[in-house]
Amino acid sequence: MFLTVHAVAGEVLAQSTTSPLIAFAIGFISHFFVDALPHGDETLGERTREETTRLIIRIVVIDLSLLMLVQAVLIYTGILSMTFVAFAGAFGAMLPDALQLPFYIFKDPPPIVLWYKRAHVRFHNFLGIRLGLKWGLVFQTITVLLLIAALR
Repeated sequence: MFLTVHAVAGEVLAQSTTSPLIAFAIGFISHFFVDALPHGDETLGERTREETTRLIIRIVVIDLSLLMLVQAVLIYTGILSMTFVAFAGAFGAMLPDALQLPFYIFKDPPPIVLWYKRAHVRFHNFLGIRLGLKWGLVFQTITVLLLIAALR
C-alpha cells in the first residue's frame, strides 16, 4: 500500500487510545495487515534491483506529496485533529516501509535486512492475489476513502 493509506489507517486506529506508544505499536502492526490486502504492487520486485529502486523513489515522491495533501485537507476540514497520538499512529504505520531502505541503499545488505525484506514481501503476497497497478490504485483509493469515512 502507499504510505498515504498506511498513515490514514494508523490515524484511524490511533483513535482507540490516548497513548502515543500504543498508537505507534498499533500503527506498526497494522502495516502488515494492510499490506496483506492486494494493492497493485505485487510485481514491483520482479524488476532488477536498480530498476525497482528508481521506481520506488518516484513512487515515494508522489506518495509523500499526496500524503501531505490528504493530511492538510483532513486537518483543514476538521476530520482529523493532528494530535501526537494520531501522529504516532501514522508514523508507526509507515515505518515498516522505511525499514526496507537499507535493502536498496547497500549493495550487500546485512542478513537482518535481507530477512526483513523477505518477511515484508511475504505479507504483500499473503493472499496470492495480483491486481496490477491500475486496479491496485482503484482499490487503494477506495480504501483511503473508507478510512477517511471512519475518521468522521
